[in-house]
Amino acid sequence: MIQHSTSTEDTRRPGLGPKSTTSGAAPARTRRIPRAADRIDVAVLDADQRQSLVCIRSLGRAGLRVGAFDAAYAAAFSSRWCTVSGLLPRGADASEAYVRQVLELVEQRAPKALLVASDETVETLRARRTEIEQQTSLALAPNPAVDIAVDKDRTLALAESLGVPVPRSVRVRDLADVHAAVREVGFPAVVKPVRSWLQDGGAGKRLGPLVVLNLDELRAAAAPSLAAGASILVQQWIPGRREAIWLLYADGRFWARFAQVAYRMYPALGGSSVFRESIPVPVDSGDAAEKLVATIGLTGYSEVEFRRGADGRPVLMEINPRLSASLEVAVRAGVDFPRLIYLWATGDRLVEMTDYRYGVKVRWLGGDVRWLRESLANQGRPDIVRRRDAVGRFAADFFTRSFYDYVESRDIRPAVFASAAIAAHGARRGVARVRKGRGEQTRA
Repeated sequence: MIQHSTSTEDTRRPGLGPKSTTSGAAPARTRRIPRAADRIDVAVLDADQRQSLVCIRSLGRAGLRVGAFDAAYAAAFSSRWCTVSGLLPRGADASEAYVRQVLELVEQRAPKALLVASDETVETLRARRTEIEQQTSLALAPNPAVDIAVDKDRTLALAESLGVPVPRSVRVRDLADVHAAVREVGFPAVVKPVRSWLQDGGAGKRLGPLVVLNLDELRAAAAPSLAAGASILVQQWIPGRREAIWLLYADGRFWARFAQVAYRMYPALGGSSVFRESIPVPVDSGDAAEKLVATIGLTGYSEVEFRRGADGRPVLMEINPRLSASLEVAVRAGVDFPRLIYLWATGDRLVEMTDYRYGVKVRWLGGDVRWLRESLANQGRPDIVRRRDAVGRFAADFFTRSFYDYVESRDIRPAVFASAAIAAHGARRGVARVRKGRGEQTRA
């Protein structure tokens, strides 16, 4: 395990956070007491995610000792606020080894909380939650609430019962059902897995939404999930503006509210926000989000995503119980979700944060480059703008007052690492294109 540490000592006693609601008790583990110099306050898993770096910086600035962990070296490892870093196993059939090393990490470092940022980690750790929370707190809503949030079919059914607008949707369990789905939904249509994280045997994979224009595309998009025995949703495509409401809910009340609008996303449909702006919480989508979160019992952090339909109403897309990739914009605007999540997870006193700055823009440059490439290559598809407009927007926003993911003047090394990674990726793509071109010429 790669590690680095500072000389700062923290002699506070680690404590447990919110209690797990999963049933069944795992055998108690004998826990050794780590040296004060070895302890950290919080372990941030999925360190290669942008939101993880935001958490490390926020919690580090608050004076906490923060550890960062992932399967490969991540930009966050080089942050000045990262006290210790390490590698954890990933890949097919690695879930048991992953949990085992997380438990060893908890035993060695005694973090008060674990923060997670990926669907894979959420599903892997909550399956062993009882055992994990004998020693630390998993900063995630109770399992029954997460079960509803990650199941789009259940989420939409609940939303309908509460009067929250949802897209027309048909659940498909077999390719033979696609004709009936098309008659109900029409084209363009969106194909979504009922659960974004699909466990297929020992391996797992994340499946995102796809927009389709005809039956052939629909069958091709549906086939991977159906072949693995998972159902899909065929949904009405909603073309409007994308809004997201972020909430921190605990003890029957909301401690933080935040809203953003996403101007560009990668992938263009249902991907991560690459250029976004903080906005006031809209009354209609804000009320709908709070109603959903409170009804589900989704304590801790959550994100509720909407698109505005042709009639201007917010239509629910999904609910996400884990840290959002675009977290930087909320922190920049003044809502320190990482700090609130840590306080909630460790059972400390929460402080309400609902006021923030509007008009704060944040750009993920690496994602924006990919968005531009996708736009140029997929003309005529839903959610794809014209080439001239794509190039114009991409170029114009270099002159727009905005912040950039990874870039912070007091902590520049992660940005250098991320930039080098983008350059290396681009170089590899260029080499692959040259080799492919030479191969085609040789065959000709």
